[in-house]
Amino acid sequence: MNNISEERTVEQAYNFISEVNKVAYQDKFLLPNQVLSKNPFSNNFLRRFLNNEEPRQLSAGSLVIKFLFYYLKNLRKFVLYLIEFIVYYLHPLRFRLSRNCDELILLDTFFLFEKIKASNNYVDSYFAGVKDVLNKKKKLYAYLPIFSGSRKFLNLGRIIRIINKQNIPVICEYQLLSVKDLLYLLYFILTYPFHLIRFANGLSKKDYASCLLKNELMLTLDLLIVDTFSRYLQGRRIAGLPYKEIKVLSWYENQVKDKNLYKGLKESNSKVKIYGAQLFLYPKNILNIIPDENEEIFGIIPDKIIVNGPVFIPKKTRLNYHVGPSLRYANIFNYFNKGAKREAVLVLLPYFKDDMDNILRILSQVKGYDKPILVKLHPSVSLEEVRGSLPPNTVIVKEDVYRLFETAKIVIGSGTGSLVEAVSLGIPVIVIKGNQKLDYNYLPDYGKEIVWDEARTAEELVQKIGKIVSLTDKNSAEVASIAYKYKEMFFCNPTEENIIKAFEL
Repeated sequence: MNNISEERTVEQAYNFISEVNKVAYQDKFLLPNQVLSKNPFSNNFLRRFLNNEEPRQLSAGSLVIKFLFYYLKNLRKFVLYLIEFIVYYLHPLRFRLSRNCDELILLDTFFLFEKIKASNNYVDSYFAGVKDVLNKKKKLYAYLPIFSGSRKFLNLGRIIRIINKQNIPVICEYQLLSVKDLLYLLYFILTYPFHLIRFANGLSKKDYASCLLKNELMLTLDLLIVDTFSRYLQGRRIAGLPYKEIKVLSWYENQVKDKNLYKGLKESNSKVKIYGAQLFLYPKNILNIIPDENEEIFGIIPDKIIVNGPVFIPKKTRLNYHVGPSLRYANIFNYFNKGAKREAVLVLLPYFKDDMDNILRILSQVKGYDKPILVKLHPSVSLEEVRGSLPPNTVIVKEDVYRLFETAKIVIGSGTGSLVEAVSLGIPVIVIKGNQKLDYNYLPDYGKEIVWDEARTAEELVQKIGKIVSLTDKNSAEVASIAYKYKEMFFCNPTEENIIKAFEL
């Protein structure tokens, strides 16, 4: 399948689920469903749709097993959730809500347990710089954390102690939710499967997409949903806090966690304004990231969507888009080559396992290249996951990617936004193409075969490296022009002025 036909098929999948959700999202109990959210990583609907796979037959016995696993997993999670509340009350957060202020600003973002434990410190890597602006302007603010990590009930006490030691203002779910909320959450767990089956049985039995969707809904019936619906309950409680105005600056990936929080925030209160921060790079075929105009009526879209650069604003949209500060990419505006000689071949491995395995397989087939190839792992990939697949001529590097850029004559990778950063700095890039139909390429066609190109095999890779390096050496002025254009398309300088403007501070 070529790129054009693939894009049309992805668009068909998006539009199909968009139409389906006009009915589905009338039932708020279906908002936690991963398949309906268009997320291509938590389920296989999109992959199966692109491959034209036939729906798998589920026997009555298989469906009963799915039911049992659903209740086993989610009721177990609910019990652990109750234990987390007990842990919180043994180690409460010090932040207290002030009633002497008209406005409250919440920073809705991730608190990654492993990262906090490793450094014994919390550093905001999502809304970098925003806290300083809020402090300077003397705004009342607090973090609304999404606690993320394994065995939360065991690690929560330690994380809270670190937060308290740093005097970080935090309002969390354990502080917000009441016994009544927890009983409602239990009711949701018990009744969700029946809401889902009633909806699935209402889908058409005649067209392929509807049959495949119904099949995927049943196959994923046993996914965990407790934490997701809890976000809806948190939103309702936040909307009821005693402030005239509440602003929620939310790290916005348009996932079920976001939809449920926004539903709760908007359900019965107009004093809340949501700023959805899509201040990251993404390819256009990760469907769940792209806000769906049809979902606006359900109260699950931010009031203002702030994107990393102009390239992410649709040509036609009725949603409120604005370009905002590239908070995680300040280095791209401060980068300059210190005169180091560029000789290194730098490989940036992606998060996606299929793409990662494909790159390592191709590197192992490269012949006649005697210098070490530098390989940097994706932050969420451990060395143990790739140790057995690393070719003998590779060296794992852990330095900051911008320090590695200083000596890189070419960057190789796939499925990572760092390739956009490299091109924006005028460093040539080779994208390793996989065999799968769904291709997560972050780069537009602009500058292709001048500053970046694609390769599918080891032979092509070696050939393209020589060609693209030679071209960029000969056409330095054109490369600089393309790099400047990329920076304009994908990024916005995260100055204090741009932060204030974007979030209306």
